Amino acid sequence: MRKNIAYYKKVFAEIEKADIAPVYIFKGQERYIMEELTSRLIEKVVGEDMESFNLAVEYGGEVDMEIFISTANSFPFLGEKRILVLKELHKLKGKWKQLVKYTNDPVSSSVVVFLCNTHDDAGRRIKLPKDYASLESAVKKNGKVIQFEPLLMNDLQEYVRKKAEKSGLKIDRKTAGVLIGSVGEDLYNIQNELDKLSLFYEKKEVTTAELARVIGSYRLSTVNDLLDSTGLEDGNRPIELLSGILKSGAERPSVVVYLLIRHFLALLRVRAAPKRGGGYLVEKLIRKAERLGTKRIIIWLENLRVAEILMKSVSFPEILILESVFVHSSRGIRIEGVNGISP
Repeated sequence: MRKNIAYYKKVFAEIEKADIAPVYIFKGQERYIMEELTSRLIEKVVGEDMESFNLAVEYGGEVDMEIFISTANSFPFLGEKRILVLKELHKLKGKWKQLVKYTNDPVSSSVVVFLCNTHDDAGRRIKLPKDYASLESAVKKNGKVIQFEPLLMNDLQEYVRKKAEKSGLKIDRKTAGVLIGSVGEDLYNIQNELDKLSLFYEKKEVTTAELARVIGSYRLSTVNDLLDSTGLEDGNRPIELLSGILKSGAERPSVVVYLLIRHFLALLRVRAAPKRGGGYLVEKLIRKAERLGTKRIIIWLENLRVAEILMKSVSFPEILILESVFVHSSRGIRIEGVNGISP
């Protein structure tokens, strides 16, 4: 379930004001805000001056668990606490029992933070290892589990506007909405574009015209046109837009697939639980979802995911794979593997 800005303000305020717990799980789909809170927690626990002595950052797929636990059990160097961060917890294999044992009896002079991604880059849910439940249960007993889900669309626009202010930019909600429509809801991508804009327009107001100059007017308008027309328009226009985007180099095929998957996931969400009064962009999604219907949205998603797999596994022209997705999906036909990519 999506979160509002008030939820995240409360989460950050609690980290600043409340006593620090010995163990945390930061869990969810919104990785950018998760990383922001992690940085804030590190700053509070050890400060910048002591990071090199009392901060350890490891990754689930490559952590040496014995060293990690030993470090957590050791006293901090010239400070009151040390902090250990284990990222990509979902990639941890075969080392859960030691972790659960420590979490059931954590050391008060250490703060251990687990970052657990619940979705991959394409928005698909990650299946967590079966031992994860034991770890979460222990963390709930001795620390805190904090959820990180994407922002509601209206709040996302306001969040982007505030982020722009911190980058020395002035943008209104409409411009923020256009930026989100162009690069997607991923806050890492949005921050990257804000960084570019700040190089040219620091301390200035940025309109959609300035946005187009930096992001690229062709990319800005054409990608939005593609998302708007996909699924609704018959004929060749969506495929012509797709071909123009790929041949011009405005976007890579993998990025187009990613943006389309995010778009149809958003349609599926509003189709399942439409909430009127959510602003122009939300109303636009609701209207499109109603016209398409759930079955057609799911077919688009399934075919796009087939395309995503094929583009990684077969030496077949990516544009033909994508064109096949458009042709089949517009007809309500599922693609069955590599043999189904020819219309």
